[in-house]
Amino acid sequence: MKKLETMTIKEIELEIQLNDEKRREVLDEIAPLEKVISRLYNRNKKLEDQIAKIKAKQKTDWAWLLSESGNDGMEKYHLREQKLRELGLRSSGYFREIEQVQLQVMLIKNDPKSLPATMKGLKKLLKYIKPFNGYKTIDIFEHTCSEYGVWTLLIDENKNEYNIQLTCYHRPEIKHKLDNLKSALEKIQDKYFYSNVAKEDSYGEQEEEYNY
Repeated sequence: MKKLETMTIKEIELEIQLNDEKRREVLDEIAPLEKVISRLYNRNKKLEDQIAKIKAKQKTDWAWLLSESGNDGMEKYHLREQKLRELGLRSSGYFREIEQVQLQVMLIKNDPKSLPATMKGLKKLLKYIKPFNGYKTIDIFEHTCSEYGVWTLLIDENKNEYNIQLTCYHRPEIKHKLDNLKSALEKIQDKYFYSNVAKEDSYGEQEEEYNY
C-alpha cells in the first residue's frame, strides 16, 4: 500500500474503485450471516416473552422483574409496570450501571393514601434494589417535570441516610438530609409532589410557589 503523499490522482481513483468492489464483495458475504443474527435475535425475544408469561402466573420474582439488560422483551416490561403500579410505583428507564430499571415515586399532595402506599411499596422493594456509589436511588416525578433539575431520593439503609438530591446541569446537590424513609417521603409529598388533589390542578400547572 503506497503512501498517500506519493500517489497520483489516477492511482487514488483506481484504489477507491478497487476498495469499493472489495467492500461490496464483503457485504455480499456477510448478508446471510446478518439474516442468521436477526433470526436468532427474534427467537430470543420470543423466548424472553415466554419466560415473562410463565413468571406472570407465579409468585412475583422481584429480583428478576427489576433486572434489565436494556434489551428485554415487552412481555416483561408490561408485567413489571403492572406489578409496580400495584405498589404505587413506576419505572423510569434503564439504570445501566446496576443493570436494573430505575424506580420512580410520584406522590400526591393532600392525598392521605398516597404516602402510605408509596412507603409500603418501597419497603417491599428496597431489598432488591442494587446500590450505586453507596446509595439506592429512586427518581422523583414532581409537578415541574424537572424544570429546575432532576430530583432523586438517595437511600443508605445501613447509615439511616435518606437524602433528597437535585441535579442541575450535571451538578448534584443534596437539598434535604433525612434519617428515615417516612420523613423523606413526607418531604417529597409536601414540596416535590406530582399533583395536588385538593386544588385539582392540572398536570404540570400547580399554583403553589416552588421553593426548594
